[in-house]
Amino acid sequence: MRLSAVAVLSLAVTLFVVSFASLLLSGCVTSLECGSWAFNGTPQSYPETFPLSSAFTFTPAACGKSCDCDSDVMIQIVRVYDSENQTYVYPTSSQAARATTDGWAIDRVDGSAYGWYSLLNDGKTFLPFWNTPGSNGTPNTLYDNPSNWPNNTVFFALDAAVCFTSKTCNNRVLGYYFWSWTTDNNGNATTLITSTAWTNLESEFQSALATWNAWAPSSGMEDEGAIPNAPPQPTLPSAVQFPALTDL
Repeated sequence: MRLSAVAVLSLAVTLFVVSFASLLLSGCVTSLECGSWAFNGTPQSYPETFPLSSAFTFTPAACGKSCDCDSDVMIQIVRVYDSENQTYVYPTSSQAARATTDGWAIDRVDGSAYGWYSLLNDGKTFLPFWNTPGSNGTPNTLYDNPSNWPNNTVFFALDAAVCFTSKTCNNRVLGYYFWSWTTDNNGNATTLITSTAWTNLESEFQSALATWNAWAPSSGMEDEGAIPNAPPQPTLPSAVQFPALTDL
């Protein structure tokens, strides 16, 4: 039996997704999780979009640690794969410039000098409709809505909850969460893996931080422009490098 071009492409996408999931989940070791995650979202089709929330509640006792975190926030890295052309794709040239060899890159809005999710250029204000900071026992919630990707796209994301301000555990990673979704040749959107992360993704996260820090000094001017419901923001001469971030 000879398959049509559409059938061949759909089969290729299915095989890629199944193979990727099997590779990731076979023999994997759970990453550091000093708390609990609550992920909510359902992909929608026509047009394809994935409104979601990813919330982490920091509980240091969950991993046998001690830490008083005044505020913990998110850093998100993403990887987008075109399963038809078998290439990584990037929404902007700046994201391509700061991507790792595995296609992962820090997710940020163009003009934002910081790679912390939703942190404005003043270095202290987080937009609550993108990321509501948390603390011990209070959820740190990221809001996202990836959309307008073409058919045959596989979208991966890793959220890392990091202590942003603390006298005892500043710049320590508290937990990781992985989520993913795909669109097929007909534009149907479905969820793939949504799960607490595993250890090899911790190294992907560190690689994305390193490529950001290498790219940042030459990024050029970072101007967020006028942002609704936010104070006026400074224009910075370049993106800001991350400090060293290590697991709690």
